[in-house]
Amino acid sequence: MMSVRTKIQNFSRERLMLILTVYILCQPLLDILTAQGVKAGHPITAGVVVRALFMALGFLYAVFVSQFEGKRLPMIYLGALVGYLALFMLYMLTVDGISLCFANVTEVVKTFFAPFVLVFLYCIYKQYGFAITTQSIGAAGAIYCSVILIAYLTNTSNASYVNSGNGYNGWFYAANEIGCIIALTAPFTVYHCVKMLPSITQKTWWKGLVIAWCLAAVAFSANFIGTKIVFAFNLVYALAGLVWTLFRLRKERMAAVLGQAAALLALVVLILGFYRVSALKDYTNDIYGDLIDVPSDEILGYWPGEIQEASEGTWLLEFITENKAVQKLDQILSRRLTSASPSVEVFLESGVAGKLLGIGYANTGAYSRQIHFMIEMDPPAIFIRHGVVGFAVYCLPYFAFIIYAIIQFFKRPLQRLSSLSYCTLLYCTLAGFAIAIMAGHALVSPAVSTFVLATGMQLWIRTREQNKLPKPKKA
Repeated sequence: MMSVRTKIQNFSRERLMLILTVYILCQPLLDILTAQGVKAGHPITAGVVVRALFMALGFLYAVFVSQFEGKRLPMIYLGALVGYLALFMLYMLTVDGISLCFANVTEVVKTFFAPFVLVFLYCIYKQYGFAITTQSIGAAGAIYCSVILIAYLTNTSNASYVNSGNGYNGWFYAANEIGCIIALTAPFTVYHCVKMLPSITQKTWWKGLVIAWCLAAVAFSANFIGTKIVFAFNLVYALAGLVWTLFRLRKERMAAVLGQAAALLALVVLILGFYRVSALKDYTNDIYGDLIDVPSDEILGYWPGEIQEASEGTWLLEFITENKAVQKLDQILSRRLTSASPSVEVFLESGVAGKLLGIGYANTGAYSRQIHFMIEMDPPAIFIRHGVVGFAVYCLPYFAFIIYAIIQFFKRPLQRLSSLSYCTLLYCTLAGFAIAIMAGHALVSPAVSTFVLATGMQLWIRTREQNKLPKPKKA
């Protein structure tokens, strides 16, 4: 009789690729259900349950089911993750008992979703050659954008910024997270729409309607969510895709290529045209523009009382105030340095164990200030929350991959640039990195990091595949 492990492997060989595709396509639904759960005041939402379950099952599969040559390396990394988390929880226990450990569990699971799922995705690729496809990423992006547009047209959209009333977040909850997701997935939506154009015939005219809707939804979402990131990254991709297509048109004067260039030009015009009447423009002019030049120490007057109290007198706030260059950086980063100042202060006050293992996420009487305020830049957040050791285990492999991707591009630039698919993967991978550095929510949010991982895995796979091909000769 077959063992349980063999049965699971056989099932996985037949069904796992389908399960991965369905999981990616269900991400918008999970985020809609999450928004409804939050509105209803539920402490646990659909997104938390499903993504935590996916993470747990992925861990169990990687450890007990996967079987391939070279498995030792990912298992060592998993051991390092588990070992660090055990030390972190032990330190929280010494700081303020078991209650502080439980208070940190939810955020720890959210933050470490990405590295644990990464190991799972690596294992199934090495064993079966399976990876989340760009088609499913693009389809998910189309669904996210469509929800934003449909909710606006039916007057059922949530507000992106409740205090100001600017922005339309569809039926989702967190505008920043949804903006990041669309910034990472919409380029694949656009790429596959453009790729599909030449296949339109009289019998498949409906494809033209689907493409037109998707491109309009992308352009609308880029402007009406109200976040600068989704606008900037989608506009830059559309412009870069247009330039790429125009260069191709010089070599291949084909009607299909001309149609693709026209579609990308229309997308650029649509994005810029929507901006003139957009929620983003209103927010930039009425809110962001008025506050951009306010000194960092005065900006506290615009914030809730608890963050004012926690930030006042901190070393970081004083450093920002006294240095014009740092203050300008803080203004550009939408005061993310200022809002991080209470947590930074507690980190600086902590002993050796706190600096090595981090201060966590939850408030406690053992700390001099409240620290639950979000640090909206992922690497600094991980460093403060999880210390030098957690940062090394979590971020250094990610930084190494980004450096690898850049080096690999310059090793074969002509070959990489010859493929719009590869360029899209590289663009979205670097966009994810930029978002993590500047705006956060890319690595520590399971909803967003799912697409960061999917894109990075595909880029790694495509790079390895291209490296096996002969280098193209220079013209």
